[in-house]
Amino acid sequence: MSDAWIKLALPATDVAVPALEQAFTDAGALAVSVEALDDSSPRFAEPNYADPSLWPDCLVEGLFPPEVDVDALLAALNAAGTDVSGARRELLADQDWQLRWRQQFLPLVFGGELWVVPTWHEVPAGARHFIRLDPGMAFGTGTHPTTGLCLDWLGRDLALAGKSVLDYGCGSGILALAAVRHGAARVAGVDIDPQACGVAHENAALNDCPDVDFILPRDLPAGSYDVLVANILLNPLIALAGEFDRRVAPGGVIGLSGLLAGQIDSAMAAYTPRFNMTPPVIRGEWAFISGRKRA
Repeated sequence: MSDAWIKLALPATDVAVPALEQAFTDAGALAVSVEALDDSSPRFAEPNYADPSLWPDCLVEGLFPPEVDVDALLAALNAAGTDVSGARRELLADQDWQLRWRQQFLPLVFGGELWVVPTWHEVPAGARHFIRLDPGMAFGTGTHPTTGLCLDWLGRDLALAGKSVLDYGCGSGILALAAVRHGAARVAGVDIDPQACGVAHENAALNDCPDVDFILPRDLPAGSYDVLVANILLNPLIALAGEFDRRVAPGGVIGLSGLLAGQIDSAMAAYTPRFNMTPPVIRGEWAFISGRKRA
């Protein structure tokens, strides 16, 4: 297996993680990830807001091409004072690596009729509506509960035919594309990340949806929408409550996710002055809230 990828995993304390990530990257790692050795205390970070600490005990994993001398890397780390006694390595044949990664992403159905299908899978027989979408640089494939909650709401709870829809924090564009598939007449997506907008445009082209515009917030023209959906996080949702009020037409609806179940009350408090909110939907530790703007 001289052409095998090398996966190297090394336990580390939270304070040691940044230096270890950098060492893996400098040595030629194609990907570096960090996970908890004890995940009983979940951590969630929000862009532009206080970043919680890492778990006290972590596992840093790097994926290296076969030509990287992992023994030399471990020796250098050891010489620099890093405990490498718990290091584990695994050889992954190239085909096996791709297969393992792809096996995480299967066709999924939302709202009873919309399928999200990676390009390496066949569209399920009898699928009424589907989106072709591969995991990539922007968030949103349907596998995360918050995305699924939004997709179910768009497909099951709304009649989108002829409506206008704004996907705020569009990521991959999955929610905007779902709105198109459900018959929305005008759809736009907004994200603060230009790269996400680029990815969303590519996904729109893949799904023959050239009329969906994905833009930065500053480029969003004035006007309101019948439906606004936002799958972001609590603090941005609170900060954007006034903007969302202006963007939803009287009598229009709003759907918000990216919330932990324990954050429902804070989110509701930000939106009840403007919207008649309905009971939240909870899936695992995540929540979705929605409401109708007062006329």
